Amino acid sequence: MKRWLLIVLVVMNALYIYSTFVDWNIRWGNVWTMFMAVLLLGSMVLSGWFLLRSRKRSGYHPYLSVVLLSLSIASFGWFAFLNYLSFIMG
Repeated sequence: MKRWLLIVLVVMNALYIYSTFVDWNIRWGNVWTMFMAVLLLGSMVLSGWFLLRSRKRSGYHPYLSVVLLSLSIASFGWFAFLNYLSFIMG
């Protein structure tokens, strides 16, 4: 179950990054924007939690958690820039 959840979140983060590179019109409504923000923050929290838990298990390679954490940080940074900082900068 944990591995399946991490894989789904990696795919969703990768699709978000792909959609920003292909389609530049990504200004969504308030509900969709809040859903994406919660999804990206949740991905960071879950991947960090699974990464810390993997230290206690011997023989477990936490590569999937590291991939999800890096993709989540990149996605959230791009998301925050496009949706909030670009409004402030004008």
